[in-house]
Amino acid sequence: MFTWLWLIGWSVVTLPLAAASLRGWAPRRVRRRTSPWGIRVRGVALLVIWAGGVVVPLLRWSGLDPESATFFGSMAEVGVLMFAAGLIGGSQLNEWFHRRTVRSQGVGVAPGDGGWPG
Repeated sequence: MFTWLWLIGWSVVTLPLAAASLRGWAPRRVRRRTSPWGIRVRGVALLVIWAGGVVVPLLRWSGLDPESATFFGSMAEVGVLMFAAGLIGGSQLNEWFHRRTVRSQGVGVAPGDGGWPG
């Protein structure tokens, strides 16, 4: 019962956020300081995190003994979370380098827009 509730609850929370980010939707304050590419990368990271949250219930249903399922599940979750953190970190670094470059050149910067066109 808990497994079903976890899968449904986890999917209801993360999948709509991931789909919205992949389409480029974000709150206005986020769009003002983040590029459209960065928003989409965060959507991919949310899908990766969703997959990490689904791994353990699927391993429990796989028929493995509980110790093996726990071991493989924890290893898979760590790998998935590290990958998602790498995606988000790379996106943040890109944003930081872009803002730094735009500020040093002083081209097209309006107060408060972060330097992103559009």
